[in-house]
Amino acid sequence: MNAVEKRENRIRDLVNHPWKLQALLEDKAKWNKLCASMDVIGDTQLAINDFFSLPSFSSNNGGYLYLYGLLQALFLQQDAINHLSEALFGKEINWKKDYPDIYHVRELRNDSIGHPTKRGKDKSFHFIARYSISNGHFRLMSHYSDLNKHLFRDVKIQELKDKQENSVVGILDNVIELMEKEYEAHKKQFTDNKISELTNGISYSISKVYEGIYNSYPLAEMNFSIIKSTIESVKEQIIKRYGKISALQGVEDVIRRIDYILERMNVWISEDNLLNNYDAEVFMDSFSDRVVELETMLKEIDEEFK
Repeated sequence: MNAVEKRENRIRDLVNHPWKLQALLEDKAKWNKLCASMDVIGDTQLAINDFFSLPSFSSNNGGYLYLYGLLQALFLQQDAINHLSEALFGKEINWKKDYPDIYHVRELRNDSIGHPTKRGKDKSFHFIARYSISNGHFRLMSHYSDLNKHLFRDVKIQELKDKQENSVVGILDNVIELMEKEYEAHKKQFTDNKISELTNGISYSISKVYEGIYNSYPLAEMNFSIIKSTIESVKEQIIKRYGKISALQGVEDVIRRIDYILERMNVWISEDNLLNNYDAEVFMDSFSDRVVELETMLKEIDEEFK
C-alpha cells in the first residue's frame, strides 16, 4: 500500500464515522459523488502502480495503450480529488494556482492524448513521436499556430508520477487534517456533557412502577412519566451527537424495543390497569434489561466523546 492508498483508506474511515456519515447521507448527490471519488482515487492508483510494473515496451507492443492509460489515470485521479473536495467542503481545487505540478501533468495529458488534434480554437496541434515511446520516456511535438513554430518536449514519465503523487499526498493530508479537526470540534461540544448521566435515578423510577403492579403504588404513573422523559432526553442527546439514532444500529435496536415497551405500558397505566397486570410485569422485566444494555452503550458514547 503506497502513500496515496494509505490516505484514501484514512479518509474512508473518517467518512464512515457514524456522525459524519449521517450528515453526508442527507444529500444523496453529494454522497454518491464522494463514494465515486474515493473509488476512483484508489482505482487510478492501482492503474498507475501497474504501469510501473510493466515489462519493457515500445510503440509496437502495447506502448500507446499503456501510455494512454497512464496519462488518463493521472487525469482521472485529479478529477476525483477535485470532486472529493467538492463533496466534503463545497470547494473546487484551483490546479493552476495552488498545485502547479499537477496542472503541468494535466496540461501535458490534454496536449498529448486529451485533445492532440485540436487544442483551443486551432491554437495548437500535438504529436507523440512513435519511435520515442518506452516505459520511461516519450517525445511530444507541438505546433502553435499563433507562433507558427514547433516545440519538442522530452517527457520523463517517472517525473510525472512523482509530481502527481507528491501533490496528491499533500492534498489528501490536508483533507484528513480538516476532517479530523472538524470531528474534534464536534466532540468538544459534549466533553463535559455525559450522556450516561441522564439515566441516573432511572432504576428508582422503575422500582416504583413495579410497586404499582404489585401494590397499586399511587406514584407509579408519575415515575413512569419520569422514565419516558429520561428516554426522550437520551434520544435527543444521541441525535445531537450523531444526527440520527439510526447512525448507531445497536442503539437503534435497543431504543426501538424500549419505545415499544413504553407504548404498551402507557396504555395500561392510562387505563388504570396496572395492578396485578402480569403482562406489565413481564414488559417491565424486559424494560429493565434493555435499560442496562442502553446504559452500557451510553458509557461507550461518553468514552468516544471524552
